[in-house]
Amino acid sequence: MRTNDSTKVSAIKGFFYPYKGLKFLFSNPRLISFVAIPVAINALLYSFLIWYTQSKISGWIESLIPTGDAWYWAILYYVFIILMGAIILVMVFYTFTLVGNFILAPFNEIISERVELIYSGSGLAEHSFSLGDFFGDMVRSYKAEGGRLLLYLGGFLLLLLFNLLPGIGTVIYGVVVTVYSLFFLCWEFLDYPMERWRLTFRLKRSFAFKNMFVFIFFGAGSACLLIIPFINLAAIPVCVIGATLLFCDLKKSGRVPALLVGEESVEEEM
Repeated sequence: MRTNDSTKVSAIKGFFYPYKGLKFLFSNPRLISFVAIPVAINALLYSFLIWYTQSKISGWIESLIPTGDAWYWAILYYVFIILMGAIILVMVFYTFTLVGNFILAPFNEIISERVELIYSGSGLAEHSFSLGDFFGDMVRSYKAEGGRLLLYLGGFLLLLLFNLLPGIGTVIYGVVVTVYSLFFLCWEFLDYPMERWRLTFRLKRSFAFKNMFVFIFFGAGSACLLIIPFINLAAIPVCVIGATLLFCDLKKSGRVPALLVGEESVEEEM
Protein backbone atom coordinates (compact mmCIF):
# COMPACT_ATOMS: atom_id res chain seq x y z
CA MET A 1 0.00 0.00 0.00
CA ARG A 2 1.34 3.45 -0.90
CA THR A 3 1.87 5.81 2.00
CA ASN A 4 -0.45 8.80 2.14
CA ASP A 5 1.52 11.83 3.35
CA SER A 6 -1.56 13.35 4.95
CA THR A 7 -1.86 10.38 7.29
CA LYS A 8 1.84 9.57 7.63
CA VAL A 9 2.64 8.90 11.28
CA SER A 10 6.12 9.67 12.61
CA ALA A 11 7.31 8.53 16.02
CA ILE A 12 7.10 12.06 17.44
CA LYS A 13 3.56 12.49 16.11
CA GLY A 14 2.63 9.44 18.16
CA PHE A 15 3.12 11.55 21.31
CA PHE A 16 0.29 13.88 20.32
CA TYR A 17 -2.36 11.27 19.51
CA PRO A 18 -3.74 11.14 23.07
CA TYR A 19 -4.29 14.90 22.78
CA LYS A 20 -5.86 14.40 19.37
CA GLY A 21 -8.18 12.02 21.19
CA LEU A 22 -9.10 14.79 23.64
CA LYS A 23 -9.77 17.22 20.78
CA PHE A 24 -11.76 14.57 18.90
CA LEU A 25 -13.91 13.99 21.98
CA PHE A 26 -14.91 17.64 22.26
CA SER A 27 -15.40 17.86 18.50
CA ASN A 28 -17.94 15.02 18.72
CA PRO A 29 -20.17 15.74 21.76
CA ARG A 30 -22.18 12.57 21.20
CA LEU A 31 -19.17 10.62 22.50
CA ILE A 32 -19.22 12.45 25.85
CA SER A 33 -22.16 10.39 27.09
CA PHE A 34 -20.09 7.23 26.59
CA VAL A 35 -17.21 8.75 28.57
CA ALA A 36 -19.25 9.95 31.57
CA ILE A 37 -19.50 6.57 33.35
CA PRO A 38 -15.79 5.67 32.85
CA VAL A 39 -14.83 9.08 34.29
CA ALA A 40 -16.90 8.44 37.44
CA ILE A 41 -15.38 4.97 37.91
CA ASN A 42 -11.87 6.29 37.27
CA ALA A 43 -12.34 8.98 39.92
CA LEU A 44 -12.88 6.29 42.57
CA LEU A 45 -10.11 4.02 41.27
CA TYR A 46 -7.57 6.82 40.90
CA SER A 47 -8.27 8.19 44.38
CA PHE A 48 -7.71 4.75 45.89
CA LEU A 49 -4.42 4.17 44.05
CA ILE A 50 -3.02 7.58 45.02
CA TRP A 51 -3.95 7.00 48.66
CA TYR A 52 -2.42 3.53 48.67
CA THR A 53 0.78 4.71 46.98
CA GLN A 54 1.32 7.57 49.40
CA SER A 55 0.58 5.47 52.48
CA LYS A 56 2.51 2.31 51.60
CA ILE A 57 5.27 2.95 49.07
CA SER A 58 6.98 6.12 50.31
CA GLY A 59 8.64 4.25 53.21
CA TRP A 60 9.68 1.44 50.88
CA ILE A 61 11.45 3.93 48.58
CA GLU A 62 13.37 5.37 51.54
CA SER A 63 14.53 1.89 52.59
CA LEU A 64 15.99 1.19 49.13
CA ILE A 65 18.06 4.37 48.87
CA PRO A 66 21.69 4.06 50.02
CA THR A 67 22.98 6.57 52.56
CA GLY A 68 26.42 7.78 53.60
CA ASP A 69 28.27 10.73 55.12
CA ALA A 70 30.24 11.90 52.06
CA TRP A 71 28.96 14.84 50.00
CA TYR A 72 28.40 12.68 46.94
CA TRP A 73 25.97 10.51 48.89
CA ALA A 74 23.67 13.54 49.18
CA ILE A 75 23.72 13.90 45.38
CA LEU A 76 23.12 10.17 44.89
CA TYR A 77 20.29 10.32 47.40
CA TYR A 78 18.34 12.86 45.36
CA VAL A 79 19.18 11.11 42.08
CA PHE A 80 17.79 7.86 43.48
CA ILE A 81 14.73 9.65 44.88
CA ILE A 82 13.92 11.09 41.45
CA LEU A 83 14.72 7.82 39.66
CA MET A 84 12.72 5.57 41.98
CA GLY A 85 9.88 8.06 42.03
CA ALA A 86 9.75 8.08 38.21
CA ILE A 87 9.81 4.27 38.03
CA ILE A 88 7.04 3.86 40.60
CA LEU A 89 5.00 6.65 39.02
CA VAL A 90 5.08 4.90 35.63
CA MET A 91 4.27 1.54 37.23
CA VAL A 92 1.38 3.00 39.25
CA PHE A 93 -0.10 4.63 36.15
CA TYR A 94 0.41 1.44 34.13
CA THR A 95 -1.30 -0.54 36.89
CA PHE A 96 -4.07 2.06 36.97
CA THR A 97 -4.47 1.63 33.22
CA LEU A 98 -4.47 -2.18 33.40
CA VAL A 99 -7.08 -2.26 36.16
CA GLY A 100 -9.07 0.58 34.63
CA ASN A 101 -9.12 -1.01 31.18
CA PHE A 102 -10.22 -4.31 32.68
CA ILE A 103 -13.12 -2.69 34.54
CA LEU A 104 -14.05 -0.31 31.73
CA ALA A 105 -13.48 -2.70 28.82
CA PRO A 106 -17.15 -2.74 27.65
CA PHE A 107 -17.30 1.08 27.63
CA ASN A 108 -13.88 1.43 25.98
CA GLU A 109 -14.83 -1.03 23.25
CA ILE A 110 -17.98 0.93 22.43
CA ILE A 111 -16.03 4.21 22.42
CA SER A 112 -13.34 2.79 20.13
CA GLU A 113 -15.93 1.36 17.74
CA ARG A 114 -17.83 4.67 17.54
CA VAL A 115 -14.60 6.64 17.00
CA GLU A 116 -13.52 4.41 14.12
CA LEU A 117 -16.93 4.73 12.52
CA ILE A 118 -16.91 8.55 12.79
CA TYR A 119 -13.25 9.00 11.82
CA SER A 120 -12.98 6.48 8.98
CA GLY A 121 -16.61 6.45 7.92
CA SER A 122 -16.61 2.67 8.17
CA GLY A 123 -15.63 -0.19 10.42
CA LEU A 124 -15.81 -3.94 10.49
CA ALA A 125 -18.87 -5.34 8.80
CA GLU A 126 -21.49 -6.67 11.17
CA HIS A 127 -21.81 -10.44 11.34
CA SER A 128 -24.77 -12.45 12.56
CA PHE A 129 -24.36 -13.67 16.12
CA SER A 130 -22.93 -17.14 16.55
CA LEU A 131 -22.35 -18.80 19.91
CA GLY A 132 -19.32 -20.60 18.49
CA ASP A 133 -17.84 -17.34 17.21
CA PHE A 134 -18.55 -15.67 20.55
CA PHE A 135 -16.65 -18.28 22.56
CA GLY A 136 -13.93 -18.42 19.91
CA ASP A 137 -13.42 -14.65 20.19
CA MET A 138 -13.39 -14.87 23.97
CA VAL A 139 -10.74 -17.63 23.98
CA ARG A 140 -8.61 -15.72 21.45
CA SER A 141 -8.93 -12.54 23.50
CA TYR A 142 -7.80 -14.26 26.71
CA LYS A 143 -4.90 -15.94 24.89
CA ALA A 144 -3.79 -12.60 23.45
CA GLU A 145 -4.09 -10.89 26.83
CA GLY A 146 -2.14 -13.69 28.49
CA GLY A 147 0.54 -13.57 25.80
CA ARG A 148 0.95 -9.82 26.20
CA LEU A 149 1.12 -10.13 29.98
CA LEU A 150 3.73 -12.89 29.80
CA LEU A 151 5.74 -10.85 27.31
CA TYR A 152 5.65 -7.83 29.60
CA LEU A 153 6.53 -9.75 32.77
CA GLY A 154 9.25 -11.79 31.02
CA GLY A 155 10.90 -8.66 29.67
CA PHE A 156 10.54 -6.91 33.01
CA LEU A 157 12.34 -9.76 34.81
CA LEU A 158 15.16 -9.68 32.25
CA LEU A 159 15.54 -5.94 32.71
CA LEU A 160 16.15 -6.50 36.42
CA LEU A 161 19.57 -7.87 35.43
CA PHE A 162 20.70 -4.30 34.73
CA ASN A 163 20.74 -3.79 38.50
CA LEU A 164 23.66 -6.23 38.71
CA LEU A 165 25.89 -3.73 36.90
CA PRO A 166 27.88 -1.71 39.46
CA GLY A 167 27.14 1.99 39.77
CA ILE A 168 25.27 2.95 36.61
CA GLY A 169 23.24 -0.26 36.36
CA THR A 170 20.32 1.10 38.40
CA VAL A 171 20.20 4.26 36.28
CA ILE A 172 20.17 2.22 33.05
CA TYR A 173 17.45 -0.01 34.51
CA GLY A 174 15.34 3.01 35.45
CA VAL A 175 15.51 4.49 31.95
CA VAL A 176 14.94 1.22 30.08
CA VAL A 177 12.08 -0.01 32.26
CA THR A 178 10.33 3.36 31.90
CA VAL A 179 10.55 3.19 28.09
CA TYR A 180 9.50 -0.46 28.20
CA SER A 181 6.42 0.37 30.30
CA LEU A 182 5.47 3.23 27.97
CA PHE A 183 5.56 0.81 25.02
CA PHE A 184 3.15 -1.57 26.74
CA LEU A 185 1.00 1.32 27.94
CA CYS A 186 0.33 2.17 24.29
CA TRP A 187 -0.29 -1.49 23.46
CA GLU A 188 -2.92 -1.59 26.21
CA PHE A 189 -4.92 1.17 24.51
CA LEU A 190 -4.34 -0.01 20.94
CA ASP A 191 -5.56 -3.46 21.89
CA TYR A 192 -9.16 -2.28 21.47
CA PRO A 193 -9.04 -1.65 17.71
CA MET A 194 -6.66 -4.59 17.23
CA GLU A 195 -8.98 -6.93 19.11
CA ARG A 196 -12.02 -5.63 17.28
CA TRP A 197 -10.31 -6.55 14.01
CA ARG A 198 -9.75 -10.03 15.53
CA LEU A 199 -5.98 -10.00 15.27
CA THR A 200 -4.09 -12.94 16.69
CA PHE A 201 -1.41 -12.33 19.30
CA ARG A 202 1.30 -13.00 16.71
CA LEU A 203 -0.09 -10.29 14.44
CA LYS A 204 -0.50 -7.87 17.35
CA ARG A 205 3.11 -8.46 18.37
CA SER A 206 4.31 -7.95 14.81
CA PHE A 207 2.31 -4.75 14.47
CA ALA A 208 3.54 -3.43 17.84
CA PHE A 209 7.24 -4.03 17.23
CA LYS A 210 7.14 -2.73 13.65
CA ASN A 211 5.79 0.54 15.08
CA MET A 212 7.83 0.43 18.29
CA PHE A 213 8.87 4.07 18.45
CA VAL A 214 5.36 5.30 17.65
CA PHE A 215 4.13 3.11 20.51
CA ILE A 216 6.73 4.51 22.92
CA PHE A 217 5.93 8.13 22.07
CA PHE A 218 2.18 7.48 22.31
CA GLY A 219 2.77 5.87 25.70
CA ALA A 220 4.73 8.96 26.80
CA GLY A 221 1.88 11.23 25.70
CA SER A 222 -0.61 9.02 27.55
CA ALA A 223 1.51 9.07 30.72
CA CYS A 224 1.55 12.88 30.60
CA LEU A 225 -2.25 12.94 30.40
CA LEU A 226 -2.44 10.57 33.35
CA ILE A 227 -0.60 13.00 35.64
CA ILE A 228 -2.64 16.11 34.78
CA PRO A 229 -5.13 16.70 37.63
CA PHE A 230 -8.81 16.26 36.71
CA ILE A 231 -7.99 15.50 33.07
CA ASN A 232 -6.49 12.21 34.26
CA LEU A 233 -9.97 11.09 35.29
CA ALA A 234 -10.91 10.98 31.60
CA ALA A 235 -7.43 9.88 30.47
CA ILE A 236 -8.28 6.21 29.79
CA PRO A 237 -11.25 6.80 27.42
CA VAL A 238 -9.41 9.75 25.85
CA CYS A 239 -6.35 7.55 25.20
CA VAL A 240 -8.62 4.85 23.77
CA ILE A 241 -9.93 7.47 21.35
CA GLY A 242 -6.38 8.57 20.51
CA ALA A 243 -5.24 4.98 20.04
CA THR A 244 -8.15 4.29 17.68
CA LEU A 245 -7.24 7.37 15.63
CA LEU A 246 -3.62 6.20 15.57
CA PHE A 247 -4.58 2.70 14.44
CA CYS A 248 -6.74 4.11 11.63
CA ASP A 249 -3.94 6.41 10.44
CA LEU A 250 -1.32 3.66 10.60
CA LYS A 251 -3.62 1.45 8.55
CA LYS A 252 -4.22 4.21 6.00
CA SER A 253 -0.53 5.10 5.72
CA GLY A 254 0.63 1.54 5.03
CA ARG A 255 2.38 1.09 8.37
CA VAL A 256 0.31 -2.03 9.07
CA PRO A 257 1.33 -5.46 7.72
CA ALA A 258 -0.67 -6.38 4.61
CA LEU A 259 -2.57 -9.14 6.39
CA LEU A 260 -4.02 -6.61 8.82
CA VAL A 261 -5.41 -4.19 6.25
CA GLY A 262 -8.57 -5.94 5.11
CA GLU A 263 -11.18 -7.88 7.02
CA GLU A 264 -10.96 -10.77 4.57
CA SER A 265 -7.19 -11.01 5.05
CA VAL A 266 -7.57 -11.08 8.81
CA GLU A 267 -10.07 -13.90 8.59
CA GLU A 268 -7.74 -15.81 6.28
CA GLU A 269 -4.93 -15.48 8.84
CA MET A 270 -7.21 -16.94 11.48
